[in-house]
Amino acid sequence: MPSTAEYEEQVDLLRRGSDALRIAYTSSSAFLTSPTCKVQSLIVFDSSFNPPTIAHLELINRTIANPAFVPRSATAEANVLLLLAVQNADKPTAPAPLADRLSMMQQFSLEIGRAADCRISKVNIAVGITKYPRFVDKAEAVFHMFPGVEEQVYLTGYDTLIRLLDAKYYPCQTLQYALGDFMTRCKIVCYVRDNPKWGTAAEQVQFVQDIKAGRRTDIPRLWADRIWLLSYADPICHPGDVTNELHKLDLAIVSSTAARDASKHGKVRFMIAEVCRACDRFFADVLRMSNNMLT
Repeated sequence: MPSTAEYEEQVDLLRRGSDALRIAYTSSSAFLTSPTCKVQSLIVFDSSFNPPTIAHLELINRTIANPAFVPRSATAEANVLLLLAVQNADKPTAPAPLADRLSMMQQFSLEIGRAADCRISKVNIAVGITKYPRFVDKAEAVFHMFPGVEEQVYLTGYDTLIRLLDAKYYPCQTLQYALGDFMTRCKIVCYVRDNPKWGTAAEQVQFVQDIKAGRRTDIPRLWADRIWLLSYADPICHPGDVTNELHKLDLAIVSSTAARDASKHGKVRFMIAEVCRACDRFFADVLRMSNNMLT
């Protein structure tokens, strides 16, 4: 597996070179690279992973386990790309160094699919980095790198969906022109949750219903058919902070910010190692990286 130093080199090569996208790690050296490779969909989770949390893991596993996105069969394979942008449209890259995040993403990738009732033969995973902050540009780069992929399935939160459909990110273009190809070739799986900033779950669902009904004249109504709304409902079980007792954890309260705050107090709640029962070395690495980015 790549070292942190090798990830630092990958980030440097991306920033200095002409490539829009680089694959830093794959679970298989043949990840979607065969000239004859044809796959129906590639699940793309673009996030800050600062650090990865049990919520990240649960959302990926729930998507993999959904036959709407990965067909059920004894030979079916799920393909997942964890994507990290070296710059964000709204957020700075601090505090965690990108190389540390890539290292955590690599270890995080080992847990994908283990906890899901996937009923498929295999989960193939890649970790990538890109120069682009906008989804429309990321998707174009991914299709260029993996021409055998028919469609991409993007996992987002409601706040990201709002930014995707915000005309301010596409100056001098209509929204239909800027996103037309993206919304034709990609699906959006949006996880909704109550949030004081973004409104209740019902209000978030209403936003997509308004698109479908034609009440949002700035957004083509057919795009609503490309957006799947899923809920954070049905909390998952996780070990307690200091005991081995299982507790119900509401995913709506889990975030990378919450994970960083918890690590400051020596707790591992929300950490990926907690729910995955990962090895001691992985646990130590995640906690160390989380603490490092706070100092």
